[in-house]
Amino acid sequence: MSVGLDIGASQIRCLRRRDAQLVGRSAKAQFTALPDAPEFRALLASGQIPFAVCDEALTIVGDNAAEYSNLFNVRPQSLLPQGRLPTNDPVARQSLAALVDALLGEPDQPGEMCGVTLPGGESFRSLATSSELEFFSRLIRLRGFFPQVLSAGMAAVLAELSRQCFTGLGLSFGAATSELVVAHRGIELLMCSIPKGGDWLDEQLAQEFGDMLRDDAGEPILDLAKSAARRRASERQLSPANDDTDRFLAGLHRDLIYSLIRSATFALASHPRATEIPQPLPVIVVGGVSRIAGFEELLWKAFELARFPLAIREIRFATRHDFTVARGCLINAQLESEIRQQQQSRAA
Repeated sequence: MSVGLDIGASQIRCLRRRDAQLVGRSAKAQFTALPDAPEFRALLASGQIPFAVCDEALTIVGDNAAEYSNLFNVRPQSLLPQGRLPTNDPVARQSLAALVDALLGEPDQPGEMCGVTLPGGESFRSLATSSELEFFSRLIRLRGFFPQVLSAGMAAVLAELSRQCFTGLGLSFGAATSELVVAHRGIELLMCSIPKGGDWLDEQLAQEFGDMLRDDAGEPILDLAKSAARRRASERQLSPANDDTDRFLAGLHRDLIYSLIRSATFALASHPRATEIPQPLPVIVVGGVSRIAGFEELLWKAFELARFPLAIREIRFATRHDFTVARGCLINAQLESEIRQQQQSRAA
């Protein structure tokens, strides 16, 4: 058996096959740290709230952190701020390890394949410089799995473009990064990313509309939760705009989308092999950022304005199901397992 693990800056999802069914688990990539004091232990115990002791602090992890933080008058913190692993925060690192362990569970047999995406785009390409890649790979191996890292865009292609022989463009608009992948017959020919996503949108919104709150020291900070709720409101649409918020959001999304498509256009100029695949191509889009009405229109315009060198046939959105990327990771793991089995059979 195999498993797919989608590690995002805001959400971590795991998907595996049990008998004939797909079983998914997910958790918010958040934690809350409380002082290790008797009164806090008593409150957590009386509320039957799971917690762990990490570096002399009581930590609440995942969905529980988001749900119960208000009870203690604290704010949940990101386990992967800007999609990066905290280097000087042992509580966050231990909490992240515990969350991944809980989601993965035990392999049916040692050495099972684990297809995994990481929330940093091209920053995870270098094995020598990526502490995040090393950290998560070690976690996965310790659980008894063999990690196979792929991009979120490639996972989207594997999950949604089987009828097109896994050929097309995979676009992922996540919390920390956005990326574009060009794939041909299941092989990633090019991947580029930009460090902008939902978190960047929320920061810009908070600054524009003055969404602020006070930290523990009484200093003003951006209220990103409020701006995120503003952005995700059901009445929001990019075109036509209903109000000033819609108009500002339209400009932000236009900037975000064009930045990604323009970056990919430049990258393709130095990868002629990627421009020689059969065209026109389908485009599959994933990520919560792309769920807002009017996103598709801006994406079409960005391809045109950037003079994107590949012909586009259609744009499809796989945003109704949160486990699309995890499913692509699972498919990748299954394909890798089959290849290994065939190689072992030939060697025998």
